[in-house]
Amino acid sequence: MFFFTACSPLTSTKQDYFKDKALESIVLQEIESEDGNLEEDDFASIKTLDASGSGISDINGIESLTSLNYLDVSGNDIVDLTPLLTLEKLSEVHLGDVYFTGDMDAPVWSVPEKLEEKGVEVNVRERLSFDEHDGPSEGVFYRIQKDNQTVYLLGSIHIGDQSLYPLHNQIEAAFEEADYLAVEIDIADVNEIEVSKTMMEKGMYTDGTVLSSVVSEKVFNEAAGHLSSLGLNEVMLDQFQPWFVSMILSEVALEKTNLTGKDGIDLHFLNRAKEKNIPIISLESVESQIASISSAPKEEQIASLEDMLDTFDIYEEELTQLIRLWRSGNIEVFSQLRQINQGSEQLAMDERDLLMTGQIEEFLNADERETYFIVVGSLHLAGKNSIVDLLENRGYTVEPHAEFRTN
Repeated sequence: MFFFTACSPLTSTKQDYFKDKALESIVLQEIESEDGNLEEDDFASIKTLDASGSGISDINGIESLTSLNYLDVSGNDIVDLTPLLTLEKLSEVHLGDVYFTGDMDAPVWSVPEKLEEKGVEVNVRERLSFDEHDGPSEGVFYRIQKDNQTVYLLGSIHIGDQSLYPLHNQIEAAFEEADYLAVEIDIADVNEIEVSKTMMEKGMYTDGTVLSSVVSEKVFNEAAGHLSSLGLNEVMLDQFQPWFVSMILSEVALEKTNLTGKDGIDLHFLNRAKEKNIPIISLESVESQIASISSAPKEEQIASLEDMLDTFDIYEEELTQLIRLWRSGNIEVFSQLRQINQGSEQLAMDERDLLMTGQIEEFLNADERETYFIVVGSLHLAGKNSIVDLLENRGYTVEPHAEFRTN
């Protein structure tokens, strides 16, 4: 009896298939195994599996569930999601929170994107998780030199608090050299009344469409609940396009935090430039930015609104994590975050970066022995098709802060 039990090719203990006992337990419950044993024939019968909040950390072995169509593993702390890529029949998966960390060797961040490429409906909330950075903020910072011209590129955090400061002394020294400050938009020259009017005109339906017919009832009701504090009732909300509702929601979420644009990197240097009487150049216009946002396809606007509602309760936490990332100067992670953007959002950013790169190239070719200090959003300086990538492709040597800060 011992010999046949030990050598049986059909039946084995549950530990032969799954490393994680919590996952084993869920599978056993699904096939209603009473003796605690698993047989390979049982795996093919499992088409749906709810393993949410089960204390699972390792899903190796899940590839044995070859017929799995629906999977919920939200609420678990899973280190590696790559085994999901082997499930050929998977059509819907709930991952819960997936964290981006400073460990870029971990493959977790890329799995949701690869699953979507395979046609899987992925429900996930992408989160950031970074340690506090010791010392002055490193930022996303570069230098470009051509003949007598110097351009410094600083990636900005538009919203922040005093934890952003002090900045690395080489960032400060570079600004002291500057003859010009260039930013996306000089907000001091912006007429807020005119901007609000333009946004309202672009953000309202004019063809009889109403928001409640475009988004799900759940999304509409959630948005209405959050915006009721502004005195916006459902009739008023129904007039707005999804992108505009997302923007209003972000303002409401920001009001609940201790973060503000007044402490952002852009305004920090705009104020200092005015104190030093340094000329300020706007690389873009408010109109062009509004046009870029409002022209996104309806499906992407809806997805963005759903994401905003999904992260509304963690808005401050995520901004705080972004500040930690920026302070550490981890350019590689910013490159990966840019890569997440897809569709028209990515195309719009690429187009904006192409236009700003053209202006920066003019600065480099001016040959007037001048220094330009340029501040734009950090994602504009990281990854494929970014300003840095475009300049390097055009033959310029772009030095990251880590390479020139000790010179």
